[in-house]
Amino acid sequence: MYGIVLCISCGRKRIADLRSETSVCPYCSKANRMSEMKVLFSDKDQSVVRRAFSDSDSSKYPEPRKKGKDPDPLSTLVYECEHASGIERLAILAKGLTDIKQNFTEDDVEELFPGEGGKLMKQMIASDTVIEVSHGRFKAV
Repeated sequence: MYGIVLCISCGRKRIADLRSETSVCPYCSKANRMSEMKVLFSDKDQSVVRRAFSDSDSSKYPEPRKKGKDPDPLSTLVYECEHASGIERLAILAKGLTDIKQNFTEDDVEELFPGEGGKLMKQMIASDTVIEVSHGRFKAV
Protein backbone atom coordinates (compact mmCIF):
# COMPACT_ATOMS: atom_id res chain seq x y z
CA MET A 1 0.00 0.00 0.00
CA TYR A 2 1.36 3.40 -1.00
CA GLY A 3 0.22 6.84 0.00
CA ILE A 4 0.69 10.56 -0.11
CA VAL A 5 1.69 11.67 3.38
CA LEU A 6 2.69 14.88 5.11
CA CYS A 7 6.14 14.93 6.69
CA ILE A 8 5.90 15.59 10.42
CA SER A 9 9.19 17.52 10.40
CA CYS A 10 8.95 19.84 7.38
CA GLY A 11 5.26 19.61 6.46
CA ARG A 12 5.82 18.73 2.79
CA LYS A 13 3.75 16.14 1.01
CA ARG A 14 5.48 13.08 -0.41
CA ILE A 15 4.92 9.49 -1.41
CA ALA A 16 5.65 6.71 1.09
CA ASP A 17 5.25 2.97 1.41
CA LEU A 18 2.58 2.72 4.10
CA ARG A 19 3.66 -0.80 5.08
CA SER A 20 6.97 0.50 6.45
CA GLU A 21 7.36 1.37 10.13
CA THR A 22 9.34 4.52 9.34
CA SER A 23 10.01 6.65 6.32
CA VAL A 24 12.79 9.18 5.63
CA CYS A 25 11.70 12.46 4.06
CA PRO A 26 13.61 13.25 0.85
CA TYR A 27 13.28 16.98 1.56
CA CYS A 28 14.45 17.32 5.18
CA SER A 29 16.09 13.87 5.70
CA LYS A 30 14.18 13.25 8.93
CA ALA A 31 12.84 9.79 9.72
CA ASN A 32 9.20 9.67 10.83
CA ARG A 33 7.01 6.85 12.11
CA MET A 34 4.34 5.99 9.57
CA SER A 35 1.77 5.62 12.36
CA GLU A 36 2.23 9.31 13.24
CA MET A 37 1.99 10.67 9.70
CA LYS A 38 -1.18 12.02 8.13
CA VAL A 39 -2.15 10.00 5.04
CA LEU A 40 -3.79 12.23 2.42
CA PHE A 41 -4.37 9.57 -0.24
CA SER A 42 -3.56 5.87 -0.59
CA ASP A 43 -3.81 3.04 -3.09
CA LYS A 44 -2.25 -0.40 -3.51
CA ASP A 45 -0.93 0.62 -6.95
CA GLN A 46 2.13 2.85 -6.73
CA SER A 47 1.52 4.30 -10.21
CA VAL A 48 -1.94 5.52 -9.12
CA VAL A 49 -0.41 7.24 -6.11
CA ARG A 50 2.33 8.80 -8.26
CA ARG A 51 -0.27 10.09 -10.72
CA ALA A 52 -2.38 11.53 -7.88
CA PHE A 53 0.74 13.11 -6.40
CA SER A 54 1.75 14.79 -9.66
CA ASP A 55 -1.84 15.86 -10.46
CA SER A 56 -2.68 17.11 -6.98
CA ASP A 57 -3.50 20.71 -6.31
CA SER A 58 -0.75 21.91 -3.99
CA SER A 59 -3.04 24.62 -2.60
CA LYS A 60 -4.85 21.86 -0.67
CA TYR A 61 -1.77 21.14 1.39
CA PRO A 62 -0.09 23.31 3.99
CA GLU A 63 3.03 25.24 3.10
CA PRO A 64 6.25 23.58 4.21
CA ARG A 65 7.20 24.71 7.69
CA LYS A 66 10.05 27.17 7.81
CA LYS A 67 13.00 26.02 9.81
CA GLY A 68 13.09 28.04 12.98
CA LYS A 69 16.13 28.93 14.97
CA ASP A 70 17.67 25.88 16.62
CA PRO A 71 16.90 26.18 20.36
CA ASP A 72 20.08 24.27 21.31
CA PRO A 73 22.67 24.57 18.54
CA LEU A 74 25.50 23.12 20.63
CA SER A 75 23.60 19.87 21.26
CA THR A 76 22.76 19.69 17.57
CA LEU A 77 26.44 20.18 16.75
CA VAL A 78 27.50 17.38 19.12
CA TYR A 79 24.90 15.07 17.54
CA GLU A 80 26.12 15.87 14.01
CA CYS A 81 29.74 15.30 15.03
CA GLU A 82 28.93 11.98 16.68
CA HIS A 83 27.40 10.78 13.41
CA ALA A 84 30.41 11.71 11.28
CA SER A 85 34.00 10.57 11.24
CA GLY A 86 37.45 11.62 10.12
CA ILE A 87 37.99 14.92 8.40
CA GLU A 88 34.23 15.35 7.92
CA ARG A 89 33.74 15.30 11.70
CA LEU A 90 36.46 17.92 12.16
CA ALA A 91 34.98 20.15 9.45
CA ILE A 92 31.48 19.91 10.96
CA LEU A 93 32.85 20.78 14.40
CA ALA A 94 34.91 23.73 13.16
CA LYS A 95 32.14 25.17 10.99
CA GLY A 96 29.52 24.64 13.68
CA LEU A 97 31.53 26.36 16.40
CA THR A 98 32.40 29.19 14.02
CA ASP A 99 28.73 29.65 13.08
CA ILE A 100 27.66 29.65 16.73
CA LYS A 101 30.49 31.59 18.39
CA GLN A 102 32.26 33.36 15.46
CA ASN A 103 35.57 32.04 16.88
CA PHE A 104 36.31 29.44 19.53
CA THR A 105 38.94 28.08 21.88
CA GLU A 106 40.17 24.65 22.89
CA ASP A 107 38.08 25.04 26.05
CA ASP A 108 34.94 25.37 23.89
CA VAL A 109 35.80 22.08 22.17
CA GLU A 110 36.59 20.45 25.52
CA GLU A 111 33.21 21.56 26.87
CA LEU A 112 31.45 19.73 24.02
CA PHE A 113 33.73 16.67 24.05
CA PRO A 114 35.18 16.21 27.55
CA GLY A 115 38.61 14.61 27.47
CA GLU A 116 38.95 15.10 23.70
CA GLY A 117 39.31 18.89 23.32
CA GLY A 118 43.10 18.97 22.99
CA LYS A 119 43.21 16.01 20.61
CA LEU A 120 40.45 17.41 18.40
CA MET A 121 42.08 20.85 18.27
CA LYS A 122 45.42 19.31 17.23
CA GLN A 123 43.65 17.31 14.51
CA MET A 124 41.79 20.40 13.23
CA ILE A 125 45.03 22.43 13.11
CA ALA A 126 46.99 19.59 11.44
CA SER A 127 44.30 19.08 8.79
CA ASP A 128 44.00 22.83 8.08
CA THR A 129 40.35 22.74 9.11
CA VAL A 130 40.83 25.84 11.30
CA ILE A 131 42.97 28.93 11.39
CA GLU A 132 44.10 30.84 14.45
CA VAL A 133 42.58 34.33 14.31
CA SER A 134 44.19 35.52 17.57
CA HIS A 135 46.16 33.83 20.31
CA GLY A 136 44.23 30.67 21.24
CA ARG A 137 41.14 31.60 19.22
CA PHE A 138 40.21 29.70 16.06
CA LYS A 139 37.67 29.67 13.27
CA ALA A 140 36.84 27.33 10.39
CA VAL A 141 38.71 27.76 7.13
